[in-house]
Amino acid sequence: MNNPNKITGKAIIRFDGSEYKTADEASLQPGGVSREPVKGSGKVHGFTETTVEPEMECTIYHTNTISLAEIQAIDNATVIFETDNGARWVLTGAFVTDPLSLKTKGGEIAVKMSAITCEED
Repeated sequence: MNNPNKITGKAIIRFDGSEYKTADEASLQPGGVSREPVKGSGKVHGFTETTVEPEMECTIYHTNTISLAEIQAIDNATVIFETDNGARWVLTGAFVTDPLSLKTKGGEIAVKMSAITCEED
């Protein structure tokens, strides 16, 4: 049973069932709606809404078994983002959004993805 007092400290991230070696620090923004105030005549009249896409960022540690080209080519993946306190999200139709960057010190690959949907599981 999960402890209700445990605060999220890390996540396990799987891409189409494969778990990569990732750094503890990762971020998930599940998407939704952004609201913008509509102003005029010195007043706020209401707001408009804009759809915001789900986004996930993580750092993968590079080894000789990791292909940058394979990660860069991800364009329709199912991504599981599972925290150490048991919370879990499923991103569907996930795709890499930015060119990858490999840092030789620490062997870190910065990965940024977006997705069609993100649902809490």
